[in-house]
Order: sequence, then structure tokens, then C-alpha cells
Amino acid sequence: MPKSWKVSRLTFAQKRGRALRLPTLDAGQYLIEAMQILGPIRPGLAEARATDWPEIAAFARATERLSEPWEIETLAAMCAGYCAALKAGEDPLAIAPVDLDDSTAG
Repeated sequence: MPKSWKVSRLTFAQKRGRALRLPTLDAGQYLIEAMQILGPIRPGLAEARATDWPEIAAFARATERLSEPWEIETLAAMCAGYCAALKAGEDPLAIAPVDLDDSTAG
């Protein structure tokens, strides 16, 4: 996402009514919602960083959305994956996440 953008591409697409092509989840949707509420990244000194354990643990206690250790571990991994994909997306030649398959996934 260009640094000049004021909103994320997801928010931009939602406001324009575009189809998001996000997968439908039978279970675990609450983890995605938790990640969106918490925010998957935080500003760092030089670049964005993934939301880390202390922030996730405080979120879990305050909201009671997460109660099991595996949920907190999964949310931490989701935030790390989001941050890694965001950094990879800064490369103009990067493959878009929707176009990745098992042979091109990092």
C-alpha cells in the first residue's frame, strides 16, 4: 500500500462496493474479527511491526474474545503473517496474495 494512502486497500475496496474475494470460513471467523479489532500491525521506529504477545494478551483479557492459549498463538501468527505480507507487498514485482498458490508461496 502506498504510504500516501490514508486508508487500507481493504477499506478502500469496501467503500467502493468491490467484491473482496475473501475466503468463507466455517469456523474461526472470530479470529479474523479479533485481528481486525486489535489491528495486526503497529508502527515501529523504522517500519511497521506485527502486533506482539503483550498487546494480544492484554486484548484477550480486556475483551474476553480469546480464552484458549491456541487462540492467542494463532492470532499472533496471523498478525505476523499479515505484517510479512504487507512488507512483501511493498515490492512492485511481488505476486499478489490472491494469486499465490502452493508452488509460489513463501
